[in-house]
Amino acid sequence: MKQQPKRSLLLLLGVAHSLNHSIFLVIPLYLTQIAQDLTATIETIGLVVAVSGFIYGLGSLFGGSLADKIGGIKTLMLGMVFAGLSTFTFLVAHDVAGFTVSLILMGAGASLYHPTSNLVIAEAYEGKMAEAMGLHGTGGNFGYMLAPIIIVAIGDLLGWRYPLVFLGMATIMLSLVMMKTFSWIDKSRVKTESTKTGNGYLSVFLIPGLSVLLLYNFVVGMYFKGIDFIFPTFLEDTRGYTSTLRATAVFLLLGFGVIGQWLSGKASDKAGSKRVLITSSIGITSSLILLLTVPHPVVSVALFVFIYGMAFYGHQPALNSLTGLITPNAKRGLVFGIFFFLSFGLGSISAAIAGYFAVNYSMETALFVLLLFSAVALMLSFFVPRQSTKKE
Repeated sequence: MKQQPKRSLLLLLGVAHSLNHSIFLVIPLYLTQIAQDLTATIETIGLVVAVSGFIYGLGSLFGGSLADKIGGIKTLMLGMVFAGLSTFTFLVAHDVAGFTVSLILMGAGASLYHPTSNLVIAEAYEGKMAEAMGLHGTGGNFGYMLAPIIIVAIGDLLGWRYPLVFLGMATIMLSLVMMKTFSWIDKSRVKTESTKTGNGYLSVFLIPGLSVLLLYNFVVGMYFKGIDFIFPTFLEDTRGYTSTLRATAVFLLLGFGVIGQWLSGKASDKAGSKRVLITSSIGITSSLILLLTVPHPVVSVALFVFIYGMAFYGHQPALNSLTGLITPNAKRGLVFGIFFFLSFGLGSISAAIAGYFAVNYSMETALFVLLLFSAVALMLSFFVPRQSTKKE
């Protein structure tokens, strides 16, 4: 693929990435209002989010395999259109049951994105995979960083349902642009990949070093989904932050995430992905400790936002590129599907865990439990394989 199409592809994927995550950001930003509107508790909403997250991860299994068969761009369009259309169902969701159905539908459509986009990037940027993964994440986080401001502006004016619809419409329009611009990629890929076989789910565990990466990724899911879910409410309940301050905190966290992903992509290609993973894991655990132990309400949040934003989002390009490097080309879609099922699917239970401890104990207790999972991930980071190149 030539340089100009490569840049355009990465740009549009970055926008799609930001929309894929931004849609789900509406819920934590309006968690209290949603619970009140649906006559539910935060714990109940946490359970619904966990179920939706499981569907989001489960869909990744099918998304990766589907992309291997029909092509990444076509799979991306199917998922984006379905997710976008499903946001309109929130307009008629006035109880927990309706909210659950709407969130599951949206999660099912959005689930196809991550394994498919990573597959497309891994094949298009073989030489500088970590840097490309980092730029993809940076583009996604830049849009995701602006999302809280847009969400709060629309939500405070019209209600929490309308930011979902707005982002859904943007997702549909982008999918049509991507399909029109890059449909030729699928045709090229199908011709070169159609003869490859042996992509059974169990076969991926025979890939040297991959099992440790899969376990590490699962444990990451066990804390990051919970943090995403309760952090804005933690700021509201324990620090007295208004909706604008909460949006600003998330905005800054994601802003530092943009920097972290860009630096990680550069560093992983030069110094090795394993070193970046270890460094990022240390930063993640340290940031949670500081948030819980530093008494000043502004200083503790500022330290967490800076360190966690840099470290958490910084681990992603290193982890994704290392996975792509040790995985044979014909199994990349399948492996990335399993990867995101473990973190977004099985890991989604962390939202329910966080909600349970927040309601029955305290917000601090919930974050401490998530801190323990981050410590386990830190220990596992020392056992991931070193960067290496593989081929078929």
